[in-house]
Amino acid sequence: MATWRARSEYLVAGAALAVIAVMVSWWAVLARRLAGDVLRLENQLHLLRTGEHLELGERGARLNFMVLGEFSAMAICLVVAVGVLLTIARQRTLAQLRMERLLQFTSHELKTPIAGVRALLQTLELGAVPRDREKEFLKRGLQELDRLEHLAETILMWQRSVAAVGPLAAAPVDARALVEQVLEHRVRTGVAEQVEVASLAPATVLADGDAFRVILENLLDNARKYGAGATELKAELREGAWQLSVRDHGQGFRAEDASRLFDPFKRQKHQGVIHGSGLGLYISRQLALKMHGELTAHSEGPGRGAVFTVSLPLQESQP
Repeated sequence: MATWRARSEYLVAGAALAVIAVMVSWWAVLARRLAGDVLRLENQLHLLRTGEHLELGERGARLNFMVLGEFSAMAICLVVAVGVLLTIARQRTLAQLRMERLLQFTSHELKTPIAGVRALLQTLELGAVPRDREKEFLKRGLQELDRLEHLAETILMWQRSVAAVGPLAAAPVDARALVEQVLEHRVRTGVAEQVEVASLAPATVLADGDAFRVILENLLDNARKYGAGATELKAELREGAWQLSVRDHGQGFRAEDASRLFDPFKRQKHQGVIHGSGLGLYISRQLALKMHGELTAHSEGPGRGAVFTVSLPLQESQP
């Protein structure tokens, strides 16, 4: 469907440009003929009055230049207008396609945790859970609810990253304390992962606290899905910014694929299974950029792990 739309847009644009070329060429030829007729008529009138011919060479050349210049300018304006309209149409089509994918992803991802919570509640209602396993079942239900909460945050941050025109409202934030809060939250909600904190340089950054939490949650989720072994966190001060690196030891990627990881709805396979929504890294980078920061990805190659680094401006570096 999307391919057909793209082809139809290009066909319409090509037809419009062809019509413009024909019309401008025809008008230019017609204008040159009319200008020539006017010059000949003027020459005949002058001949009848004075008995002498006019010198029309320089004047005719000037008229031809004016005609060609005006119609060239008109042709350029029309071509630019067609290009702008085509760009707008492409952006609208892309936005519609992304919205359709978001709705498909949302409806699909909501089913699993809702089904899990429903099954848990029905089991508890029937009294089929042994007393010694009630805590285990309740913990599993809380994990499903946390998954729903994270999904809702992802959708909201998608909306913020797309709808926000300017930068996000930033305030001074204790970066190390915020990282510790995110790690404590993940331990409290039972996320099965191993995180090793190498070092966390203390700093006060200008950031949106909620946006930073979503960025770090997404980076840790990404390391848990595609990594192997412990995930390493390291924060340091460099080049007037606070840089937090999330390193995993998983499948990695090729250097030329680094920028594609941040495309929306681009998902990778891990052990033959496609994980996630394809929105986490895209949203994280958009949020980092809207806080005057950056999010980059680096890998030594397939099978050699990956490092994602988020940079945020320091409060002291801002005027």
